[in-house]
Amino acid sequence: MNLKYLILAFMAIAFLSACDKDDDVDTTKPVIEVIAPITPAHFHAGDEFQLTALITDNDELASWKVTVHYNADGHTHKSASASAEEEVEVEWHQDWSGDIEAGLKSFDLNQTITIPANAEHGEYHLGVFALDQSGNEQVVFIEIEVEGEEHAH
Repeated sequence: MNLKYLILAFMAIAFLSACDKDDDVDTTKPVIEVIAPITPAHFHAGDEFQLTALITDNDELASWKVTVHYNADGHTHKSASASAEEEVEVEWHQDWSGDIEAGLKSFDLNQTITIPANAEHGEYHLGVFALDQSGNEQVVFIEIEVEGEEHAH
């Protein structure tokens, strides 16, 4: 009979220990605050701008990623007869990424972004991703618009 109580006590201790370990798992996503540019931002093809964001986490950050992609339905009409001298606009897509120094709970992201001179005019999504050491990911998107070059009339 003592063996039965001993087994029950061992099972209870094992169950309580497992519960404590689950409480230690970080499930909190990082927080991203995009400081600049302010949405909706308007730029011209060929412009350069600074992306500034503050990334924080309750425990420890791991990495960041920035992506820009064209915000369209994929339906385009391009002339097949464009000459080699004409500059054809392209849907701009670009990614940047980096690791964050171990032990940091806060990171200032500063990324210089240059819009290609031949970027398709229109709306784009700019996404900032953050990953913490526990694998929790957060993403924030802002809208930017790429306009044609300014011409004097």
